[in-house]
Amino acid sequence: MSYYSSLGGMHEGFEYYRAFTQDAEDNKESAAMRKLTLPVLVLSGDIYPTFGGDFLGSITLNSTQDLAENVQGVIVPFSGYWIPEERPDFVIDHLSKFFGNKNNEIK
Repeated sequence: MSYYSSLGGMHEGFEYYRAFTQDAEDNKESAAMRKLTLPVLVLSGDIYPTFGGDFLGSITLNSTQDLAENVQGVIVPFSGYWIPEERPDFVIDHLSKFFGNKNNEIK
């Protein structure tokens, strides 16, 4: 925490978010060349209060489907942006199923 309180300490943290637009463009270019073929699990929050309330978390799933062929999406009930912190039980259960299942299908 002392790093963030130092002069200019927040700069790099903000740069991560400032790069979103460029990241999106880079991802489009990459996806146009070839989509990922490995199985991908997407856990999305149930609501995103930062977007004004009950905004469904399908944005993550939709954007990942543009980048990969084999995408499984799960909306995590009673969760927002910080899913591992808000619903660690759910995350552990679904990661165990995803990585433990030979066909990588969550049932």
